[in-house]
Amino acid sequence: MWGKMFKKPSFVQRLIVFVNALTLIVGGCALPTPPDGGPRDTDGPVVVESSVPIGSTSVQTNTLTWTFDEYVVLNNPGASIRTSPPIPGEPRYSLKGKTLKMSWDGSLETDRTYIIQFGNGIRDLHENNPMSEPFWVFATGTQIDSGQIRGVVLNPLTGKPWDNQAVVLHKGDAPDSAVFTPPLYGSRSGKDGRFTLPYLADGSYQIFAFSDPDGNLQLGTGEKSPVAWFSDGVDPGDSLVLWLADPTTKPDSIAQFRQLPADSSGVLKLTAAPATEGPWVHQLRRDRIIVWQGLGAGTWTLEGLKPGKYQLLSFTDLNENGKIDAPDWWTRTEAETPIVDPEAIEVTVGWTVERQWLPGASQAPQTGPGQPGTGSASVPQQGGLGPIRR
Repeated sequence: MWGKMFKKPSFVQRLIVFVNALTLIVGGCALPTPPDGGPRDTDGPVVVESSVPIGSTSVQTNTLTWTFDEYVVLNNPGASIRTSPPIPGEPRYSLKGKTLKMSWDGSLETDRTYIIQFGNGIRDLHENNPMSEPFWVFATGTQIDSGQIRGVVLNPLTGKPWDNQAVVLHKGDAPDSAVFTPPLYGSRSGKDGRFTLPYLADGSYQIFAFSDPDGNLQLGTGEKSPVAWFSDGVDPGDSLVLWLADPTTKPDSIAQFRQLPADSSGVLKLTAAPATEGPWVHQLRRDRIIVWQGLGAGTWTLEGLKPGKYQLLSFTDLNENGKIDAPDWWTRTEAETPIVDPEAIEVTVGWTVERQWLPGASQAPQTGPGQPGTGSASVPQQGGLGPIRR
């Protein structure tokens, strides 16, 4: 009976079953699957050997090599890797195994400290992490220069930082045309607008900042894009604010505020006492709308303000036209630079906020609202870059 219900498998059927079973066994042994999970590798490639160790002196070469602890890839090195001062000619890059080679034609300048900033130009093969050393420094002279200039690049119409802008140094007695030539030193501003020019030799320099889409740290011949500059010479140890105009930025609009009823508004009592000569203009802004503007020194009581956060700024109105004017290096027109209160003024229904504002001295962070119809004010010191040259 059972023999009639189940036929004996044929040779071909038994062969198929055998092959499938063998495949499962061999596949399970030969191709083990790694366990899921585990921390992601966030470490960048590390240099384990270099033809010129970092910090070397008395260097004379036209080739540099770095060997890493893992395989790396190049990410647009011509634009991402920058040297300061510039390497002669156009550097060439090549990869062989884990070793990167950088070469150029010509000789390095004598008695100079060179810094190579890698940026995002070198990343590991698998996780795309940038290399661990952000820069490489060496000197053709007998010592590494240690001077430094730092600062921030800001838009004078908005007070906001400029990122990815070229910041360069030229000799203190260089002609105006220097901006069209390779600089002595160069860097770029970060996302917060800040920049650092390290390893500088002693001396006085001219400093410039400008948009640099091709990454060569100089303006193209005949190009007249906006340039930020400092009218006096700069020296190692200085901290600077560079005001760079943006031709696409429109000045904040002006709209006189509509006074609201007392039961749905707040009051700001503002006392402005500029620390230096003007003519000074003070502005109260909300969402980039100028809702009030005052001149000189004095006290103003602004009633019926809509609840919310406001920003206070002042500037010296050099041409007395009542608005902030951007700088123009090509005509040597100085910027009318705003001094911005770092904290918002918060207006609350039924409360009076008092603010003492000392533009040109320290800036006053926000004071909290006092009792209804009263208020308090304080003028604590403001931190930042330290002594700033504007």
